[in-house]
This record gives sequence, C-alpha cells and structure tokens, in this order.
Amino acid sequence: MQKLATSGTAQLHLQHLQPRPSKESALEHLAKVFDASEVISAGHRPFMESVDLFEPWHSRIRKRGALTALEIKDVRTFCLEIVALQEALAKATSPWAQATLAFLMKAEEPLSAIDQILTPRGEIRSDASETLFRLFREKENLSRQIQATLDRLVNDQQMQNYLQDKYVTTREGRWVLPIRSGSQHSIEGVIHGSSQTKQTVFMEPEAIIPVNNRLRQVEVEIEDEIERLLVQLSEYLANLADDFAKAKEVLVETDELLAQAQWSILMEGHRFEFVDNELFLVEVKHPVLQVSGKNPVANTVHLSERKSLLLLSGPNAGGKTVLLKAIGLAAQMARCGLPICAGEGSRLPFFERILVGIGDSQSVGAELSTFAAHLKILEEATQWKGLFHLVLIDEICGSTDPEEGSALARAFLERFSHNRIFGVVTSHLGPLKSGWSEDDHILNGSLEYDLKAGRPTYQFIQGIPGDSLAIQTARRVGVPRELIERATEFLSPSSRHRLTAMNQIDQMKADLHLLQESLRQEQNKAASEKSKYEKLREQFEKEKENILEKVVRQAEKQIQELIAQAKADQTFKRHSALQEIKNQFPEIVKRSTGSTAGGAGSSTAPASAEDFAKRFPPGSKVFVPHLNQDGLVQSTPNSKGEILILSNSIRVSVPWHELKPPVQAPNPTANLVRRSSSVTVALQESDRTLDLRGLTVEEAISRLEMDLDQAAVTQEDRIKIIHGHGTEALKKAVRTYLSRSIYVKKWKAGSPEQGGDGITWVELSDEARQEGSGK
Repeated sequence: MQKLATSGTAQLHLQHLQPRPSKESALEHLAKVFDASEVISAGHRPFMESVDLFEPWHSRIRKRGALTALEIKDVRTFCLEIVALQEALAKATSPWAQATLAFLMKAEEPLSAIDQILTPRGEIRSDASETLFRLFREKENLSRQIQATLDRLVNDQQMQNYLQDKYVTTREGRWVLPIRSGSQHSIEGVIHGSSQTKQTVFMEPEAIIPVNNRLRQVEVEIEDEIERLLVQLSEYLANLADDFAKAKEVLVETDELLAQAQWSILMEGHRFEFVDNELFLVEVKHPVLQVSGKNPVANTVHLSERKSLLLLSGPNAGGKTVLLKAIGLAAQMARCGLPICAGEGSRLPFFERILVGIGDSQSVGAELSTFAAHLKILEEATQWKGLFHLVLIDEICGSTDPEEGSALARAFLERFSHNRIFGVVTSHLGPLKSGWSEDDHILNGSLEYDLKAGRPTYQFIQGIPGDSLAIQTARRVGVPRELIERATEFLSPSSRHRLTAMNQIDQMKADLHLLQESLRQEQNKAASEKSKYEKLREQFEKEKENILEKVVRQAEKQIQELIAQAKADQTFKRHSALQEIKNQFPEIVKRSTGSTAGGAGSSTAPASAEDFAKRFPPGSKVFVPHLNQDGLVQSTPNSKGEILILSNSIRVSVPWHELKPPVQAPNPTANLVRRSSSVTVALQESDRTLDLRGLTVEEAISRLEMDLDQAAVTQEDRIKIIHGHGTEALKKAVRTYLSRSIYVKKWKAGSPEQGGDGITWVELSDEARQEGSGK
C-alpha cells in the first residue's frame, strides 16, 4: 500500500499508519476509501509528487524571501497537480470528492501568474515584461552586430597573418579572436587571456569594444529586470502561503486515500460491520497473498461470545500461521478504517488492542530467551479483559518440553477464557487439543490435509482438532524414504495404530470427495441440459407465434377477399360460401370469432388483467382505439399489463385496460337480405334523413350501412345525413365510407340554407336501386 502512494510524505504516513480513535471514525474513513475507489475505477490517478519539494519554497515565501526560477517551477508543478486533482474529483459524485474539492484552493490564478514569467521548462520568458522584451531584442541586435564585425575581421586577408584559427569565442563575457602569440602587438585591442599552451592570445578587437560594452550593460539590465520580476512574483505567492499549506495537507491526505483505494481494489476488499460480541469473517484471505496473485484459499471463521478462543491445529506447513495472520490483518485493517480482505457480510468488534505473539522474540540485550520472551507476551495478555481485545499467539508454549508446555498453555488458555477475550492460538501440542468443556469458550479448529495427494488443502475445518502429521510432511518435502520408515518404527504401538486409522479416514474422505465431485459434475450436466431445454422451448414458442401469425394473416386475407366479393355480387350464395370458408379455418380463428361476439355482447368491462385474459384469450378479436380498428390478441398480459396485438400485419403492445370489445359489424351478405331495421329514420319532405349526431364513429358507420341497404330496397333516390361539425372526425369517416360504398353514385355537402357542411346529401346509384327492387 505504501508503494502505491506517489509522494514520499504520504508513503511515510502509510508506513506508520495508526488505528482510528473510534469505530465511528473508522467507518467514516472506510466510506472515504470507497469514495476514492470511484476515482480510481474511473481511470484517474492524480500524482502528488510536488509535495516532496514543498517545504523549501514554502518556508522561503513564509519569510517573504524571493524565490529562484527553479523554486517557482516547483510552485508551478504544485499548482498543476492541484488542478489535475480538481479535474479528477469533478467527475466523481461521492460526498468525499465534493468535500475535497471545496477545501482545495483555486490554483489557476497563481498558475497563470507564473506562466506569464516562466516557460514550462522553468526558464524566464523573454516577454515577461515590456522592459525585458526590449532588452532581449537589443541584446540580439548587439550580438548580431558583433558577430558580423568579427566575421569580417576573420575573413580579412591582412588578419590571416595574425589569426591562430578562423573562429570567434568569448572570454570573461566578451567576444574575442584567437591571435598567434607574438602578433598581439600588431592588432589594436584588449587582451583577455591566453591558451594553456600560451600559443594563442585572446584579443577583443578595438572595433567591437564599444558594442561589447553595451552588450555587457544590457545583460546586467536583463538580470536586474529578471530579479525584479521574481521578487514581485514571490511577493504575490507569499500572500497565498496559507492556501498553499492547506492544499498541501489535502494533497497528502488524498494521496494516502487513493493509495488505500488502489490497494483495496487489488485485494478485492469489502465493507464490514462493527459488532460487540462476534467475530465472523466470510472467506477471509491473506491480503498480501491475494495481491501477489497466488490465489490463496479463502476460509470462513466464526467466533462468538460463547466460543471466543480458536485453538487452531493441523499439519506442519498447512497454513495455520497464514490463517492466523489473515484474521489479525482483517482486525487491524478494520481498526484503521480500511476495507478487509474478506467477503460481504463480515462482522467483527472494533478492537481496542491487539496483541501478537508470532516468531522469535528473544533479546540478548534484555537477557530473554525465545521461550522467556514468549512467556512475557502471554503474561501481558492475561491482563486483558473483555471482548474488545484480540490475542494472536502462534505455537503457544511450543518451544519447551511438550508435557510442561501443554500444561502452561492450558493454564494460559483458561485465563484467556475467564477474561472473556477474543483470541486465535495455534499449537502442535497433542494434550492441549482435548479436555475442554462447554464453559471454557474454546473452539477447536484445524486445517485439512489431503493424504492421498500428499499435500495440505489449506481448508479450515471448524470444531475438529487436527494432527501435526510430521511424518507426512517430511515425506512431502522430500525426506529420504528410509528415514521416514525408521521414524515410523520409533512410534509407540498406539501411535502407529492411530496413524493407520487416520490414513483410512483420509482415504474415506478422499473417496467422499470423489463422490461429491461426481455429483457436482452431474449437477452441472443437468443444469446444462436444462439450459438447452429452455432455449429449445423458447425457440419453439417463437416459431409457434410466427406460424400462428401467418395463419391468422392468411385467414384475415381470405375473409377480406370474401367480403369484397359479397359486396360486389350481393347474393345469398356468398354468405354460404363465407360460412364454409370460416369452418375450414384453424381453431384459433374460430375462437377469435367467438371471442369477438362474446366481447361485443358483454355489457361489463374486464375488472383486471386476469379477468381480461380469461375473457379474451390469445386469438380473440378486440378493438384498438388509437388505431381505430380491430386486432387479434397474441399474448396474455405481461408484468406491465401490456398485451401484444396484431392488426393489419402490425404488432403493437397495448395496456389491457385500453382495449375494447370489438364492434360487431353486420355481415355484408346479411345486410342484403335485411327487410327491417331498428334504426328510426326521420323523413323530411320526400327525402330520407339519417341523424348520426351523438354516435361514435363505429356506431355511425354501422347505422349508415344499414340505412343505405334499406334505402336501396325502398328505391330511394337520395338520403340526407346529419353528422354536424364537432371535431370533424365523424364527418370525415362518413364521407370516406360513402366514397367507397357500392350504393353511392355521388355525395355533396349541404348548402348554407340546408345546414351547410354539417350535413351530407347522398345520391344512390341506379345499380343499387335495381338490386333493391329484386329483393
């Protein structure tokens, strides 16, 4: 984690990271780490390297001293890193990001002031001021003038006898020519030294002395102007000293948080919950092993108020110490407000103190042996009381005589149990693993060893003590076979019998694992077959819908063709043919006809989506108001209450409560044989009058169709239709129908005296009256 910080200051802070003062503070810091993870996950990792160069220039502006160009360059870098951090945080929405933004100074203004004087490389800009620009221009002109004069002298034939070489150079800030030693008296000028061999004398020709003098003066003026600008800029920056100090603190804290967030992402850390009387770590891992990519085995450990001490045993090199450290690191990281390397749902106390006894703590200076130093740690642990203390002891009393060590270890564990503290203790001492009562708060646990494979599995087994398996470990690490066999002979008969029994148990466990693996494979196979079945079933449903849609579309097409023929021929035979075609259609079309009739005759609307599904199953005919036409139900209501409707080869999803029972239009062939009508026709003068005002479009068209039929039978010449104006929907529907009707010869709107555009006069065709007279 320390290496992930970009500044040495933040790295030093992380190296000495301390627990938070309270669990509230730890949880607050934990939230900040996850907020910082949002910035890292978005691909932003601002650098804070300028923090390490902060103190020299900041202490100088505190004293109102003038900064050098190099120091101002460091200030510029500091401001740039502030701006970069602001840009990264501006894209985050977390409370921490917004609060950090509020604490950061506006670095654009000092950055702009610096950029007016310095280039990005830290050099003084020639246009930093008007005076400086003028001086630089003059310096350039003077340099060109000197160069031209010297070039002319170098190429002069008379000078060839005196020049040591054809080049110009500078000495003591003055332009000079290399003259042969002894020839300097032949040239007017000033000598500015000689070469090491004394063969060359460097002379400033008299012709350029005035220009050189001015050039030198200009250079001094440039230095004075630069110093003036640096002092002026330093005074401006000094006024921002407090803002810089606050910004530095924010940068360091942010660098630490971002490093912690990066570490959390690398180890796949999770949140946790602080509780008072439970330590429950779900699939805990050692974070270093996790980050290093070694894919450590995850183990779940559960300690409670009733069983607060874990006595961990098992094979040598089986992972006991690694699990102990993983538990300890999770507890310590939680105290520091960091995500832990454990799964979601983990719970643990906010430990006030954690005591660790791992490794060799001997001290020659303190006259402590390994065992004595170990006892010192255990003695300190006996002073702790309460579940807010955690003790981690590796190989308790293991570096002495096993019998005495077991006795001492049991005494210490009893005291820990009496003091009601949490603890994890590892041991290879056999007598220590048994003889505990329910009141002792001791929970046995072990790490599994696969005898068949000859290696540990690192899986934690709660409630069962484990064996050290020293002989098996020796065999695994390559100890010669004859030594292992000889060691086995030294075992007591009971130990050899126990070793044989353990081998048998492990063989049974291996067989059980094989059966479990076989069962797991069968389950995976069954799941795969189920998935295939579901896909086939889904494909079948889609094909069924496609076939159903095709059949319904063909049926509708045949019905439309037959209706058109019935209107053209006006015969009873067409009516019989229509019924015969309907009888030949699939059952779904018959259901559609039946549902439509039922829907039209129903006086009450469906009360719910389930009621609608019962009354209008797939295949039923319904009326779609916003399409102003009927359609066929293709599905039952989904979770949103929407139903798939097919209407004129168009599929739409419509809420069930917007659908209406279909309008039962009279059979066209039945209209031809109708002798009476329930429509009351008001006669005015000698013309038939049909008043459609107040009716819906569907009702009006139905009545208009029946009235035209009766007018044809009674040999009427024309009909007066009153539909009014309104929204003009009824007027447009009536006139559209009249334009397509076989009964109508022509129609026209009424004159102003007759009612204007609110009525329509219809003149019946001669063919219609002839058909009517034949009935």
